[in-house]
Amino acid sequence: MSVASSNTTTMDTSNGGTTTSQTGPEATDFCVVCGDKAIGKHYGAVACNGCKGFFRRSVWQNLQYTCRFNQQCNIDKDHRNACRYCRFQKCLADGMKPEAIQNERDRIGSTKRSRKRSLPAHLQPTSTSADGVSDSDDGPSPPRVERRIEEDATTAASRRLVEMIVDIEGRLQGNHNINSILRGEEQENNSRQRSVSIMIGWANMLHPLPELPFTDKVLLLKHCSAAFSLLHTVQRSLCSPHIVLPDDTYLSLTSLHSSDLVSAISRILDELLSPLRRINVEKAELAALKSLMLLHPDVTGLSASSRDKLREARDGVLRALFNYLCQIFSPADASVRLSNLLMIVPALFSVSQSLAENSQLGTLFGLSDNAPASSNSLETKDIKETPNASLLYKDNLLLSKSALLAGLVASQAISTYAPLPTVQTPPAASLTNIPAVTLPLLGSNTSFPLPMKMFMA
Repeated sequence: MSVASSNTTTMDTSNGGTTTSQTGPEATDFCVVCGDKAIGKHYGAVACNGCKGFFRRSVWQNLQYTCRFNQQCNIDKDHRNACRYCRFQKCLADGMKPEAIQNERDRIGSTKRSRKRSLPAHLQPTSTSADGVSDSDDGPSPPRVERRIEEDATTAASRRLVEMIVDIEGRLQGNHNINSILRGEEQENNSRQRSVSIMIGWANMLHPLPELPFTDKVLLLKHCSAAFSLLHTVQRSLCSPHIVLPDDTYLSLTSLHSSDLVSAISRILDELLSPLRRINVEKAELAALKSLMLLHPDVTGLSASSRDKLREARDGVLRALFNYLCQIFSPADASVRLSNLLMIVPALFSVSQSLAENSQLGTLFGLSDNAPASSNSLETKDIKETPNASLLYKDNLLLSKSALLAGLVASQAISTYAPLPTVQTPPAASLTNIPAVTLPLLGSNTSFPLPMKMFMA
């Protein structure tokens, strides 16, 4: 009788870093963190390559995570990317050791040095100094050093851009003067005014919007207004079982009787809230989505110069967002996550357009303004960028429903923010071959102009 055998090879890596590989019919283990297929131990626990890489990146970069719920998220093969906090805690609870990662880094460096010392003299890598003396070079080769400098500069620039975008969100949420543009108690409770005032705040600080011609700014904001307002509503509803409207009232499918309203809520849930909840979208990602919506170079009527500026800025945000995601996920997972985020943008425009076409729904969600035009509004033949302009518009540049939006733009409603400090970059010599991710952000060889600028009155 023959007995099937299973061969096991064990390599001692010390302090929990033992890696065990097996061959044979029962060689496949399952990851203790997510349950995916795994062969061998990584950092002290049987884990799949995905959880191994996640744990290594988290420890190497000292990443800090937070849980949006009760710190008891389910971590399995299909949902392991949903909550990084709970995934990392499960890695620790299931035996993965942070100290094993530092031991691994030390071991790799020691192995490289000992391997190099064991080479015959005539095979040792050499470098020649300025005085002609050859000596061994234990450091990386110059091309690798340059690549490391480029990667570090790219990562730092991407992180700064994402942080600045998030800073806009924080400033608007914490600014108590944002309602100073609203006149009277009745207007202060108007959903449309609240939504538009937030969008104007973004436009006043998001480069290059403050620099665009006034008519281009109006075209952009009119195009993005409804979708931007809807995203704000969706963001406020992510952690609620209901739809949270701009005026702080709630909507629930169980309490609705209007077929139009039921259909609208269903679309918001199915096309927007459910996908964002499934990936556990973060504040930085939502802020980046708002930036991408406003940096829209293909709006009809924009000047060629504005299109170029918007396209460059949009591409910079896209690259920065992808680079930011790559610091947290593997490149493959980062690509999938970025795709899922970008798919939300057309859904926002589609759903918001449907809502705005219904006057009652548009008013309810703060997507349109159905109040009669002010009696002191004046008709003009062109739009002028004057601080106190009160305008009606010709040639359908702005519809009458958008009078509030244009009035806020014309008066440069929000101008209460202090300028952000200038960020310095490394010397120009080290930035010569930086990948395209940072190029939209570089205005000169020695300085790093702010991606977010004030729109000063």
